[in-house]
Amino acid sequence: MQRKSGITSLITSILLLLIIALILGELLERYGVPAVVGEILAGVILGPAILNYIQPSAIFSSISEISLFFIILYIGIEATTDTFRAGFGKSIILTMTSFIVPVLVMIYISFDFLGLNLTESIVLSIAIGVPSISIISVLLKDNGILKMNAGNLILASVILSDIIALAVTSISLDPKKIYIELPGIVIFLLFVVIIDRSIRKNSDRVMGFFDRIHAMERGEKIIFGAIIVGALFVSLLFELIGVTYVLGAFFAGILISDVVLGEDLNGKLKRTLSRLNDSFFIPIFFSIAGLEATIPGGGYVKILVVLVLLSAGIGGALNYLASKRMIMQIKPRMTMGILGSRGAIGIIVASLALYQPGISAPGRSISSSLYSVAIFGILILSIAFASLVRKEDVVNASDSET
Repeated sequence: MQRKSGITSLITSILLLLIIALILGELLERYGVPAVVGEILAGVILGPAILNYIQPSAIFSSISEISLFFIILYIGIEATTDTFRAGFGKSIILTMTSFIVPVLVMIYISFDFLGLNLTESIVLSIAIGVPSISIISVLLKDNGILKMNAGNLILASVILSDIIALAVTSISLDPKKIYIELPGIVIFLLFVVIIDRSIRKNSDRVMGFFDRIHAMERGEKIIFGAIIVGALFVSLLFELIGVTYVLGAFFAGILISDVVLGEDLNGKLKRTLSRLNDSFFIPIFFSIAGLEATIPGGGYVKILVVLVLLSAGIGGALNYLASKRMIMQIKPRMTMGILGSRGAIGIIVASLALYQPGISAPGRSISSSLYSVAIFGILILSIAFASLVRKEDVVNASDSET
């Protein structure tokens, strides 16, 4: 009976988290606020921060990791290598203005003036300062910018920022492994490029192979299962070289495209993963992330205010100026609003540090209080910058790409 009670308790907790996350996410989206804000708030409300009805646990951490794998795999599939080819040079400039420069300033201020150690400074600054592809791709799509030159440029910049954020976080959590992790990431990036080129050169053969499997009875199940197993294998390889499995799932997703599966099958895969993510994995992941958050108090409020102002002020100003010079299809205010959006990647960075052994707390690289600072910083920036994104700021929608 005790076992049955425990299962009921878990199912009840997941049910409550999911219902409230979906409702709050939908309500906030109607007012132009990213759904992720409502999903995180669901966990904050039900968790120790407010009602204290649901407690964080190892089981929730495991569910969160499984959810994260599917979220990141889908993000990788959406972020194909084609995106990188569109204005790669300009995307580096946007990566500097939207992420690298503001985060470097935030790390310096955190370490020298806010009393944080180097690991805490790096993790917290990246978590609050990194643009998130999960939210930005939705904003680009909803505002009709995704297939425009401006959309490709912004998306390439965000993908680059997110890769750097995850890689630097992984290295900062265990600096001793830098000599293994850094070469490992570089080698795998080269491997991805080589494999991608090989697939494109032999695209007819590759698609023909998958078409033959797809034509078999239960062929779709075989293909989808093979993709998930392959992505898990790549994630395992990354873990073996000491890098977070998140990057492995991301790179595995990048290799999957129309060129590999064909337009029809790739569309089915995206739709399947999208429905699973939107209806379960994304709301449950972010609501569980909210469970760990507490209301910041004392000196943590100062840290929150300073880092949010630095990220918004420096990043916003630089993005505005860069957009004015490089992007003609949308107004600079809109670029600033899109690139200022925060979400999945920042939460992932903070979550990885929270459960990574370190000096801030037993078994953790950052304390629960600093994790909460990251969560509320992401929420504040998401709400503030989302208000700047307006459809009327698309000034040249005719110049689009296929």
